[in-house]
Amino acid sequence: MADDTADRGIDLKLAATHPYAPGSPESDYWQARNELAVAARRLNEKLVSTDIPPDLAYELTEQIESLSSKLSELDQVAGLVEMGRRTGRGSIDNVMGELVAVGGRSHPCAPALTWHAGTNQITGTVVFGQAFEGPPGHTHGGWVAGILDHIMGMTHVGTGHPGMTGGLSIRYLKPTPLNETIQINAEATELDARRTEVKATMQWGDVITATAEAIFVKVDSAKFGFDAA
Repeated sequence: MADDTADRGIDLKLAATHPYAPGSPESDYWQARNELAVAARRLNEKLVSTDIPPDLAYELTEQIESLSSKLSELDQVAGLVEMGRRTGRGSIDNVMGELVAVGGRSHPCAPALTWHAGTNQITGTVVFGQAFEGPPGHTHGGWVAGILDHIMGMTHVGTGHPGMTGGLSIRYLKPTPLNETIQINAEATELDARRTEVKATMQWGDVITATAEAIFVKVDSAKFGFDAA
């Protein structure tokens, strides 16, 4: 059966511009990883949206376990910082952009997220497929909060003061629909030397479905091993 994700308005790629020189080892590596992630997202979507007979489910389980075993034979990486120390993977910021949970460009479990950075702000879009369903036909609230937190964190990083979420408040105004292009916007305001306030919205057409406010606190990056990566 043909893949109908495109017909349902789903682009499973994370189309934010890759920050690598064309033809560089980093570009080649992450392009391949991104294509692999796209394939995994299609699989996730089909696993949720297909009524799978038990016999086929057991067969697919064996195939997926075989793939897992094949990957287990390769070098295993204990987190983002270790990946950032490897040759041809780029900086720790590059690695986090690719593999951080919720919104990494090459993370197999992330929704289709795009973004564009400006001065102290980020605008972008996200499409939540059926794999992210909570209320029938709509996105699980945890994913709404997660994407807003992710975009707000990226906005904070763009101010030059990376840190951690100190507090996050989400208001769910309307259900966020599946398989639709959702606009996301975030803007940062520096409060003092350690704290930055970021506000964000999630919007479907003219309808604001959720808003968020967060305080981010600057931290010593060396505590996470970033300076050594």
